Amino acid sequence: MLKRGRWAAAQCGVALAGAAAVLAAAGCALGSGSQAAEADAAQPQGARSGLAFEADQLLNADRAFAEESLQLGAPEAFSRYFDEQGIHLGPSGPPAVGPGQVRARLAEGPANILSWEPRFAEVFAPGHWGWTWGDWQLHEPGAGGRRLAQGRYVNVWKKQPDGSWKVRLDLGNVEREPQ
Repeated sequence: MLKRGRWAAAQCGVALAGAAAVLAAAGCALGSGSQAAEADAAQPQGARSGLAFEADQLLNADRAFAEESLQLGAPEAFSRYFDEQGIHLGPSGPPAVGPGQVRARLAEGPANILSWEPRFAEVFAPGHWGWTWGDWQLHEPGAGGRRLAQGRYVNVWKKQPDGSWKVRLDLGNVEREPQ
């Protein structure tokens, strides 16, 4: 992922290399399911199973999150998709933890439009943790709003007891010059 939610994480300039370190550590601790997902990826879409199927579900959750951000605004979308212990890193100060704090932080910012497109998802064995990455853009509101910033994001997700996915960690970077 800047919606109002991603603008703060993106402005903090967290490098994706840091996110890669977090994911590498998570993969070691949780056991990576990438081999099973790669094996399933060769099957037709309808035949995917196991971790590849879970990765498809996680990618769909991130797409729904992005759509809700456009429809409802970033503060509301982030409050709906953040885990109770989810961490959102802002440009300064302590991290916002949980949906209430994240919503409050995002509501403090300008009412710009944050959009993003998820590009990839992976779920680690046994299927309770995963991550997504994609591209985000922040625009001024209104038709033809000027692009203010853009970059890439990594979100770490945790599967909830009801089977839904919630964001546990939101990281992003900002490209120097919007294109």
